[in-house]
Amino acid sequence: MKISASLMCADIFNLEKDIKKLDNADIDLWHIDIMDGNYVPNIALNFNHIEKIKQISNTDIEVHVMAEKPDRYIEKLVKAGADYISVHLETIKFPNRILNLIKSYNAKAGLAINPGTGIEDIKYYIDALDYVLIMTVEPGFAGQKYIDTVVPKIVELKRMIDQQNKNIEIIVDGNINIENGLKSINAGADILVAGTSSVFKNSEIDKNLVEFREKLKVKSNV
Repeated sequence: MKISASLMCADIFNLEKDIKKLDNADIDLWHIDIMDGNYVPNIALNFNHIEKIKQISNTDIEVHVMAEKPDRYIEKLVKAGADYISVHLETIKFPNRILNLIKSYNAKAGLAINPGTGIEDIKYYIDALDYVLIMTVEPGFAGQKYIDTVVPKIVELKRMIDQQNKNIEIIVDGNINIENGLKSINAGADILVAGTSSVFKNSEIDKNLVEFREKLKVKSNV
């Protein structure tokens, strides 16, 4: 089980300080949201942030692209330092093409799906996937309620991956606290995106990460 810290929820005025705190607490990944203001009505971090983060941290950067034309961002993201890149299945006509583009830059390729999107189509792209990001809130804004009806979808996706004997990780993103994190892990999640409900709930983010990870390990049945 890995934790990906959502830097959209960090203190933007003390971003370097927050990154160093979490690196010292052994964070697994940095979660960066890239938004175009069209697919979702919001703007988060950008390519410059990724470049600067790469200069001060050796932790892999996991980028979630929420944009109407994600293919135009791939080369810029890789050059900036992205190690994982996921694009929304809902936004692309030719998923295999963009997944193979991501992999051609030696980055890990993922598909992201919204709460209302089924996983049936994932099987058609499974050979090109390194991971799937399942949203448990509507994309674009922090602080939303976790949608419990998504949990069976995590279970179903995990079953699909196991049946085909694939090494594909499942990332779950959206209001991940202890309770919802446990639901997600027990359903089959490998990576949890941690934001204001867990790691960034106050200024003691390094202690929050340690506590969050330990409680998940103790209470989960995996």
